[in-house]
Amino acid sequence: MHMNSFVSRPDHQPQLLEVIPDPISLMESMRAVGYSLESAIADLIDNSISAQAAQVHIQYDATSPEPYVAILDDGYGMTPDQLTNAMRHGSSNPSDARHPDDLGRFGLGLKTASLSQCRKLTVISKREETVSARQWNLDVVQDEGRWVVVVPGESELRTLPLYKRLIEQANGTLVIWQELDRLISGAADPQKEMTTRLSPLMEHLALVFHRFAKAEGSCPATRITINGLPVPERDPFLAKNHFRQPLEGQVIRHELGNVQIQPFVLPPISNLSPDELELAGGREGLRGTQGFYVYRNRRLVIWGTWFRLVPKEEFYKLTRIQVDIPNTFDELWALDIKKSAAYPPEVIRDRLKSLIVHFAGVSKKTITYRGRRTMLQDYPPAWCRLEPSRHSFRHEVNNDHPMVQRLADSLDEPGKRMLDTLFSLLEESLPLEAIYSDMCGDQRGGQEQEVERLLALAQSIKDCLPDLEIGQLLAMDPFVRHPDLHEQLRKELTK
Repeated sequence: MHMNSFVSRPDHQPQLLEVIPDPISLMESMRAVGYSLESAIADLIDNSISAQAAQVHIQYDATSPEPYVAILDDGYGMTPDQLTNAMRHGSSNPSDARHPDDLGRFGLGLKTASLSQCRKLTVISKREETVSARQWNLDVVQDEGRWVVVVPGESELRTLPLYKRLIEQANGTLVIWQELDRLISGAADPQKEMTTRLSPLMEHLALVFHRFAKAEGSCPATRITINGLPVPERDPFLAKNHFRQPLEGQVIRHELGNVQIQPFVLPPISNLSPDELELAGGREGLRGTQGFYVYRNRRLVIWGTWFRLVPKEEFYKLTRIQVDIPNTFDELWALDIKKSAAYPPEVIRDRLKSLIVHFAGVSKKTITYRGRRTMLQDYPPAWCRLEPSRHSFRHEVNNDHPMVQRLADSLDEPGKRMLDTLFSLLEESLPLEAIYSDMCGDQRGGQEQEVERLLALAQSIKDCLPDLEIGQLLAMDPFVRHPDLHEQLRKELTK
């Protein structure tokens, strides 16, 4: 009789075998998680903000004998035991309840983010007059074949960048990257290579942490510098521009917490300065940055996306929807380790989709009408939109416009026929495609030239219609489209 070679345990309990991963293999594999340089540094700043740091200093140098990137904060620091635990992979359980303001999740960010860019990570922390240091060195791990960290001696610490500055602080933490194999290894000009790799960092941090640039509620501001230069606030919603349109907000309630939704429609291009265009669009332009901006505890996680609920449209490019989620939603939103990707669950996704059409519709009107206000009935627009059939449209010069009527009354019959012919020529040759393309672009005319053109036109109209009041003039096309210039035009016309 054939006997099965497998013999079960008498108690019928499964056997447990401990399988310890090879340290260097796992650590080298984790280096390929997919951190960019910007997202890696942002992950470290998360730790500083969670430690209630008011100052975060980023310093880098590829010209020193040992090139480095250093991040120093003035947060509450760590004790030696806390630092040892912080250097442990998986130092916290992502399922555990955390403080509402905590920006961490997996207990991996400090190590994984840092070692994705370097082979030697040193962390020094000061708390209550006690300074402690721990170091991950991949070469040491490889030699030892164990999960071991190095405890650097005082003589080594004194040679490290920003160490003296840390010691002079009451509390704080200093993170130092060395052996930058992923940054400058093999570069002919290490400093140039590092500068090039770090060039997007300022813009990235300015956007991701823009809500920390100033105090918000009970949360104080956090100042971030890069080699002594302050990181500016890059507000994608242009709160300082009074032509911005905030729309009615929404609250989506869930058993894990509430999702706060606040939509905005940016001002039309004509009401944006070049700096504001750069702030709102950056390198991707306004079209590429439309959509949802998801914040987790005020920290921007993902932005410029509709989550594939609707396609990006040219006419929707002014729409920005601020979505605030608590850290209790991490698993529900599938937040990744890098905190650079998230996706709403179905129950919230359906609510968001139902709101998009309304919010984006306001953006379309803003682009189409460029801030047009209700005009006086006595002064109709210069152009009329007609729909000759169900599926067609055309634009014609409005013959009821007072300027057209005044000109027609001054002409004899041959002159009137020539005027009609000229209008027909203009109507049939109206470059609609080019106009659409220009409206979809992010370019704007020069403010000074715009004022000069409108002023010259206004003065000409006043000469032709001397009884026309200034208020009536400003209610006409094209002046009604430029409410921001009305005060200036009024001053010039009353001189």
